[in-house]
Amino acid sequence: MTLAGRFYPGFCGFAGGAAHGGPRGKDYDCGFVEPARTAAPARGQSARVNGARRMTEHMTDLHWTIYLLLAICVFACVQGLIGLFAGIGFVRYVARAVRESAGLRDAAGKWKYEPRVTVILPCCGVDERLHQTVERLGRQRYGAYEVIFTFESADDPAHEAVRRWAAAWPGVRHRSVVAGPTGHRSQKIHNLLAAVAAVPDETEVLVFLDSDAVPNQDWLGHIVAPLADEAVGAATGFRWYCAAGGLANAVRSVWNAPSLTLMEREATRFCWGGATAMRRARFESLEIARHWESALSDDLQVTQAVKAAGLRIVFVPQALIPSHDSTSLRGFWEFARRQLVITRICAPKIWRAGLLLCTAFVGGGTIAAVLCVGAALEWFGTAALAAAAGVLWALIVLLTVARCALRQVAIRKVLHAPDVTWRDALADVSGALWAGLIHMTLFQASMAGRRIRWRHIEYELVSPTQTRVLARHALSGSAQQGPGS
Repeated sequence: MTLAGRFYPGFCGFAGGAAHGGPRGKDYDCGFVEPARTAAPARGQSARVNGARRMTEHMTDLHWTIYLLLAICVFACVQGLIGLFAGIGFVRYVARAVRESAGLRDAAGKWKYEPRVTVILPCCGVDERLHQTVERLGRQRYGAYEVIFTFESADDPAHEAVRRWAAAWPGVRHRSVVAGPTGHRSQKIHNLLAAVAAVPDETEVLVFLDSDAVPNQDWLGHIVAPLADEAVGAATGFRWYCAAGGLANAVRSVWNAPSLTLMEREATRFCWGGATAMRRARFESLEIARHWESALSDDLQVTQAVKAAGLRIVFVPQALIPSHDSTSLRGFWEFARRQLVITRICAPKIWRAGLLLCTAFVGGGTIAAVLCVGAALEWFGTAALAAAAGVLWALIVLLTVARCALRQVAIRKVLHAPDVTWRDALADVSGALWAGLIHMTLFQASMAGRRIRWRHIEYELVSPTQTRVLARHALSGSAQQGPGS
């Protein structure tokens, strides 16, 4: 083979053929054999190849989709694990508070920190248990305290009822204040400000209580005690909705219960307007009255002011107040949606965080269940996917149930029958399977709108610090939900 033939076989064939008189393009002396040309694939075969390629790409995309869905399930498990640790922390917090409460009194049973207190009770209509609230408030085992009842109008049916009930108190000072109607803030805040203006000069601590909250006889001493620490900006209790009394009461209890666990950590703790105590000097230095000037929510404004000042909010387990008042599914829906709308407008970061965490947790549990069932029925995936999804779903449910059980252990350290019964435990624990759907539905319902009805008044929430009264309706003799509801 010539040099040209070694490197340029085509040239060799062309030249050789011509030199020997043969046809052009044939190989002779250089030994080159022209490679056979590959025949073009048939049309049907090409379609099958392209289809297989697309199927491979589709399966790859499906695998990545499943991996992403499993990652969401894992995130929900992590949330559940964090919730479990929070539940353990809550039990320890309550147990420690109960142990330390023995040191709050001296040998004679008197509170070691017992400043002069004014309790402010805003009223609007005759609540289902208002009589019990007034009766318990007049029998607090505490030294010097007085009570100011505050109303929108002297025509409020509660005005005469409260006057009559309080007349039977054994030596506790009390009086009533009529605030009048307002057009630029919530009527509750308007009533509170009128009462604050009437507080006597010698008062050292202000305590706010909702008219539908029935406190125990040591409630006042316990909620005031943390204020002995100058670093404490406010002390707060919380509400426990009892599950007994029908389906609506059970749903309300399950919806409200998770918020109680938030009280364990300082970062997520907040003031509950139904039972909050502050030093009077702190109330004035933080300019709470200014924060309330055009607001709708009293407790959100107090929470933000206290935290902005770098002060602590202390949750007092002994100030946990059981609520036995009855509701309906419609009443619960209106109440819960109103709470979330207020949060969305007045504390949007908290609302968004709640929506995100709720969506991730509920979504993770739902996805795990769907993947498990779908793979087990061979709709998609393999047995390995069914097993993995089943394990994740079981973990999410078990972690949620464990957190609910821990919450029940904690509240039983401060509440007893009939305030907490087996119905509360059953509702709380079983709610692990369905409460998430209630939360998600309510979050969705609260995504739009700025108008709410609270008691007999319709409001528009213009901004976190601006409220407009739209309409007033006739005030009935009884009210289903308290002013803090």
